[in-house]
Amino acid sequence: MGGTFTSWGALEASMLKELFEGVQGATKEGHDLLVTNVNRFYDSPEGKYGRTGQFRASPRIDGVSFGGNSAIGQFSINTGTQYDPAGRDTATIYGYAEAGGLLGQGGFHRDTEAQMQSILDKNIKSRF
Repeated sequence: MGGTFTSWGALEASMLKELFEGVQGATKEGHDLLVTNVNRFYDSPEGKYGRTGQFRASPRIDGVSFGGNSAIGQFSINTGTQYDPAGRDTATIYGYAEAGGLLGQGGFHRDTEAQMQSILDKNIKSRF
């Protein structure tokens, strides 16, 4: 952020723009980290069951919104696509994967969440 501001409103508008862009950048970076961590699940051999790759395709950016003096970004793992090979819903299967209960490396959500505050801090600090 730089420049000269002729009014408090102009300064505030510039700061809010930078805040929104920082949250937007952190959301994208967090999503990319989640993709990397989900891909790590597939580093283990698949065993007898042939993987479909649906889980690999599940990370998504839900959106970034801005209102008043705040911004929020959200990304997630899409459990809306039906995946029911074992008689359980998709969210349950993905929960097993996170917990290391399937053939694959779990902890993708936990590892992403553990880094999000530093990702957000870096993105915001770089703009001010």
